Amino acid sequence: MSSSYGPSLENRGQLPGTVFSIIGMDPPAHTKLRNVISRGFTPRRMAALHEQVREIARGYLEPLAQQKEFDFEQEFAVKFPMDVISALLGIPEEKRDEYRKQVDKGLERDPDGGLAPESAFAIAGSRDFVNQLIEERRHSPQEDLITVLAQVEFEDETGTTRKLSHEEVGSFTTLLAAAGAETTAKLLGHAIYLLWKHPEQRQSLWDDHGKIPNAIEEILRYEAPSQFQGRVALKDSTWHGVTIPEGARVALVTGAACRDDREYPDPDRFDVTREHGRELYFGHGHHVCIGKSLARLETRIALEEVARLFPAYEVDESGVTNTYQAHVKGYVNVPIATRN
Repeated sequence: MSSSYGPSLENRGQLPGTVFSIIGMDPPAHTKLRNVISRGFTPRRMAALHEQVREIARGYLEPLAQQKEFDFEQEFAVKFPMDVISALLGIPEEKRDEYRKQVDKGLERDPDGGLAPESAFAIAGSRDFVNQLIEERRHSPQEDLITVLAQVEFEDETGTTRKLSHEEVGSFTTLLAAAGAETTAKLLGHAIYLLWKHPEQRQSLWDDHGKIPNAIEEILRYEAPSQFQGRVALKDSTWHGVTIPEGARVALVTGAACRDDREYPDPDRFDVTREHGRELYFGHGHHVCIGKSLARLETRIALEEVARLFPAYEVDESGVTNTYQAHVKGYVNVPIATRN
């Protein structure tokens, strides 16, 4: 299986003159590029972000905690991870809302027609904005990830020592904003909803914050924000008696794998104490999510702050709405009452 057509099934390969994101590449090019980009996601860098992430979370949640009711997804979950990623990248604070809206629009899909023209326009707009920042960082470096990517030199798959191209940096920053912020936003919404549906389990986490990391793994398993990954068959192959022909588009439905009873006893039961020996919700192999440590950090801090500020919140289930986006599952609205 190859990733060369990208992760969404409507993609049909790379257009001439364009550069795919790393999620649309195969080794060895993918390996070389990923090794460079991973410098922005080392354990030391993630640890250094801890206090900044908590500050951003508190900046949103403390004022919201003073309200009796608010939409958790719209007022916090969609803003918080984008602010964290924007801070990491170096996107100016006054531009973050506009950039987030462009990214969100670019992920929307029409149930009948797939990628809508307005979504494609939004994707182009978000890349144009990032390209301006890359050009600035080429000449005026700052302490941010865009500068690291714009300035770094590496040896590519041909043995050539070079810098990342303008297009490669832009593709990755767009990926990070779209895949990283959007999936974490959905993870946060799932967390709030599922813990409300299981109040005894929620209270166990509030009583012992040390249990929150394992609970996050169960939330990811039970409602994986990324439900499938697209591939293309490089040759004819037979799986479970079914032949997949060369060139066929294939959906690896990891969301279904996370409910497989051969791996998880009673898989449709939500249990924050469940042991997790393996994980598929962040992908597997070459394309395992590069930002998974950041997503876990953001979610843990968010839940700790919710526990501190409005632990007995209630969800208004009548106002919960679902999204329809490219292989992303989650909520658009999660209205809650703080019950303080």
